Amino acid sequence: MELLLSDTPAAESSSRMLPVTHPASTPLVEEFQFLLCGIDSLDLGLYVVWGSDWKRRLQSLDKKKQQARKNGGLYIAMPSGRNCVFKPGGKGENYRFHLQFDAYNLFIGKAAKPGTSPNVYLSISAKVLWQNGIETALSWIAEDLKVIGGGTIQRVQISRLDLCADFHVPGGLSHEFILSHKVTRNDKGKLFLDKNELQTYYAADAKSPIQLRLYNKGVEVKQGGVKLWFLDLWQRESTDDIWRVEFQVRRPALKQFGINSLDDLKEKQAGLWGYLTTKWFSLRLPDNNKAERKTIHPFWSAVQECFKNDTPGTDSQVHRDYGTSGTASPEWHLSHIDGCLSSFAAILGITTRLDALQELQIRLTKRNNASDFETACRKKAIQLGTVSGGGR
Repeated sequence: MELLLSDTPAAESSSRMLPVTHPASTPLVEEFQFLLCGIDSLDLGLYVVWGSDWKRRLQSLDKKKQQARKNGGLYIAMPSGRNCVFKPGGKGENYRFHLQFDAYNLFIGKAAKPGTSPNVYLSISAKVLWQNGIETALSWIAEDLKVIGGGTIQRVQISRLDLCADFHVPGGLSHEFILSHKVTRNDKGKLFLDKNELQTYYAADAKSPIQLRLYNKGVEVKQGGVKLWFLDLWQRESTDDIWRVEFQVRRPALKQFGINSLDDLKEKQAGLWGYLTTKWFSLRLPDNNKAERKTIHPFWSAVQECFKNDTPGTDSQVHRDYGTSGTASPEWHLSHIDGCLSSFAAILGITTRLDALQELQIRLTKRNNASDFETACRKKAIQLGTVSGGGR
């Protein structure tokens, strides 16, 4: 059973933010044990340069796609032993080909080299993330890209990230408990119940830049038996009363936190979790009229501490810059300039990078004088909020 909820943003008047309380029926959450925290889902945009025979390889991929359409999928044996199924579909308009491996899903575009956007999209399985790690997964993927089309990864960009923490909570969490203790800025919520028992609570919808999922992970792991390997990670014999706190963070929000590369993620993972569990959503005791002054529930205090010990020496705080969501990064501009430069050179019959740069400088100097360029830069810096020195 699904119940839709409507929350009031925490930024609004505190008198409207008081959570619904059910003191007589709300089960207490007094016992809990931390089990595990980490990355459960990771989607990456890969900037891949394919080999010189990419046109031929592209024709071969198109033939395999046609065969996959006829047969509902085409099994392919890879030299690495990581065999895959060539799927009939793709991903949106940018990624024509879909190769499903046991360890990850690979979506490939037609471009021989990346432009302003990734030309390969990668979604790594949760099992590989937990048992093997990101670096091992990327080494496998790099090997498979070589086989598929002589591909080399130039850059990796994070597109979606799921951070989570698992707890053993005897008696479990209830929807009454969450509704009477939650403090959140998001104005949407959703509950899934099974025989009036909470299965999943969502804050925000799946397409939001940030979404929280609070759910009975033990039930999910037990169903079908395909995820029972979590028992080893949890060091438990039973899936009973295992609950997960999970935040899904999409690309627009990741950009706002300055998390673009895997190095950014390593540096800011703990700070991101701190922001999500402190400023974006929290469970607090109903002991004050103002949400920000309510006491953090002991269970949620344990949730907030998860990644601090897991990633020592990293930033404990992150800044969310809302102005960056509509502004392309320097890397985006460099990629765009590089693509335009090669086209510029080809039109003029230039074949070396140095000659192309020199010709570009000559033509730009004739096109605009230094004063006009400086004025244009100052205007854009003011618009982007990057002007320094007080605007002098």
